[in-house]
Amino acid sequence: MEKREIAGVQGQVNNIEVIFKEYYGSLCYFASQFLKNEEVIEDLVQDVFITLLEKKMLFQSEVHLKNFLYLSIRNSCLNYIRGARSQDRYIASLAHEEQTENFEESIILTEIHRELAAAVEKLPEECRKVFQLCYFQGLDNERVAQEFGVSVNTVKTQKARGKRILRENLKDIFPLLMLLNPLF
Repeated sequence: MEKREIAGVQGQVNNIEVIFKEYYGSLCYFASQFLKNEEVIEDLVQDVFITLLEKKMLFQSEVHLKNFLYLSIRNSCLNYIRGARSQDRYIASLAHEEQTENFEESIILTEIHRELAAAVEKLPEECRKVFQLCYFQGLDNERVAQEFGVSVNTVKTQKARGKRILRENLKDIFPLLMLLNPLF
């Protein structure tokens, strides 16, 4: 068997070119048994040839060269698959963390709304009705005044009174309320 040396600048380029032309297509086909992305396959095959060029490797026979090429491609494909799986797991873990944070945030928001609703229910009747129409149903002061047959100033006074009572009753969670709803 003929000894293929990859040494010396001129011999290196010539042999690499011959080896590249002879094995590139076969190595791409071989890699396609592991991967389906042509661009990735071509990159991995080219990386093997770059390694061959950079390390100035010597082979005792063409069998040794083939073994190196095919084992290198197989290992590169498997490493790529492992890396892709790790990346998928990492992305999945980030999504899980985000879901957990959203879940915890949802619990906090739900509890704040529950306490707010309970505190609103404890407001004096007229104040509670005005507050519910203005803040929960989104009606403006004029509309609420028409609904109850009172002046707009009375509605504003009832809203201000309701806010003051709620601030006192919800002083433990008031900073959170301010973050969620700056109307308080």
